[in-house]
Amino acid sequence: MRAILFGLGLALTMTAPGWAQAPVVRHQSATSPEQVVFLIPSTDIQCDGQAVKPTFSDDLRVETTGPSRADRTSVSLSFSVDDTGRTFDIRAPQTATPANSPIIIPTGIASEHEQAALAAWRFDGPRRDCILTIRYTVKPLVEATTGDLLRYFAVTRTRGSIRDAVAARLAGPDANCAGERRGGRAPRVVSYPDYKIGQRPPPGGRSWTVVRWDVDADGRAVNVETLGSAGDTAFDAETRRAVSETVVESGAPLKGCVFNFYRYGENLPAPVMQQTSDDPLQNCPPEVGARFQARATPETYPQAFRDRGIEGWARVRFDFATWGQIGNVGVIDAQPAAAFGEGGIRVVQTSRADSGFVAGVRCVAPVRYVLSHSPGDGASPTSDSAAD
Repeated sequence: MRAILFGLGLALTMTAPGWAQAPVVRHQSATSPEQVVFLIPSTDIQCDGQAVKPTFSDDLRVETTGPSRADRTSVSLSFSVDDTGRTFDIRAPQTATPANSPIIIPTGIASEHEQAALAAWRFDGPRRDCILTIRYTVKPLVEATTGDLLRYFAVTRTRGSIRDAVAARLAGPDANCAGERRGGRAPRVVSYPDYKIGQRPPPGGRSWTVVRWDVDADGRAVNVETLGSAGDTAFDAETRRAVSETVVESGAPLKGCVFNFYRYGENLPAPVMQQTSDDPLQNCPPEVGARFQARATPETYPQAFRDRGIEGWARVRFDFATWGQIGNVGVIDAQPAAAFGEGGIRVVQTSRADSGFVAGVRCVAPVRYVLSHSPGDGASPTSDSAAD
């Protein structure tokens, strides 16, 4: 069957005709800042029972919850590493599935964000039977350290009252910049960082830096400092330079303006989709490719992978009745992570096949997720909206 192909640019563009488009809907917890509990992650990795360290990893999100739901102590992901050091087969640990039956990849005990982060990590060679264990330290927001706050502000990257409360803590007790990077002042001169300076993360990876500064009566940035970063000191210095050269309209001096900048790696292409042997139980009409009407929306591209520029694919098995209804949908395989299988299931479940005289049994739809540009390309380098 012809592959279902996602092409994602500034907006979602489909390579097959007749597919609908829909906006992405994002949500944030309604828990008030005073009640928020941070779940701060730390990691342990073992392959074949031996502790290992990645050659590249970036920070995991600090999750938030309410005081009555702070019981998420740890999650885990199984994975493998190929000859290039890239991770694949990222799954929630599960038992083996009988041969010749669909592999239903579960939602998993780790979030899509954690799967996407692991997909960007690198190791020093091929490995099998690996387990990433993520353990969470529970800490109320009011007791969070500056490091905890920075990690939430720059890595979790939500919007709303919790982020505003974190920004206020980072700004300092005397701040009057009102949580806005220019204090609501219109800019007169805007300087952007040169994103070629420093070490760009590997494909799918990202790094961050958080800057704090004051504004004098003439609208010039003073007392510019790096509050924290992922460790690229050259890029830290470049963001301080850009902030120092930005001028806003004059007025009363401002104190404690805070903003974060990001760097992205290039897009990470999907692993090769391996050809598999014919299914002896398959009874799928030869014309199924012409009869199958795929319906895809932006929500079926896993958001955390899209944000990182990570591509993927899924091979989805399904049946359809003579009148076109789809059923018995399951994932045969998905790479580099289970999240693409979940997206592929949603694509097939919302699709139809034109009616005909013959039903389809154990048909297979390849679903490919392809990005047309890198996450940082063509976006304002000082805008949170480019990353959120």
